Amino acid sequence: MRKRILYLFLVFGLLLPAASDVQGRVVAYTTAEQKDATVYITKTGEKYHKTGCRYLSKSQIKTTKKEAVKNGYGACKVCKP
Repeated sequence: MRKRILYLFLVFGLLLPAASDVQGRVVAYTTAEQKDATVYITKTGEKYHKTGCRYLSKSQIKTTKKEAVKNGYGACKVCKP
């Protein structure tokens, strides 16, 4: 019985750090992916938008989220890109 409990502690002790490392890489990848996501700005607006947002009816200029933020644009509160 003691050997079984010791074995379980050993197995979980080795698996948990590996699982958290994988999760960290997924979060880092997702964050990088979001910065390069395609968003749209308008000629006169101060926000960036996702495709299909109702505020893109008159003009839409394709850019990346990273560039939009760099140029002072904020996220649209309606489409939440």
